[in-house]
Amino acid sequence: MKRFRIDAGTQVTHNGSDFTIQPFVRSEGRFQTALMTLGKNGIIRYHQADVPQLLIVLSGSGTVCNEAKRYLPVREGSAVFWEQGEWHETRTEKGMTALVIEGEGLEESDILLEPS
Repeated sequence: MKRFRIDAGTQVTHNGSDFTIQPFVRSEGRFQTALMTLGKNGIIRYHQADVPQLLIVLSGSGTVCNEAKRYLPVREGSAVFWEQGEWHETRTEKGMTALVIEGEGLEESDILLEPS
């Protein structure tokens, strides 16, 4: 067994974003995972997904949107998938922590969760 330390991460503030990212695992370019922490009124500004992305809300709540800019609520226990090239944004008023899994080969059919 080998133990690892989780740091506070790196604060991201470019383009009006306000969140912290702590990368976890990267597998030779196939996929990577990161912990995203959004504080009170945190935001991951509207941007285009470079690769398919799955956001899993671990704690807290917020809203997400896609290209239609229709904001939908998310909370602990929910997940959202964005296709490569899809524009999207994540916001929270009270704070939220999410695990993000992303990579070139990630497909919606790979997700073993029930649709909501």
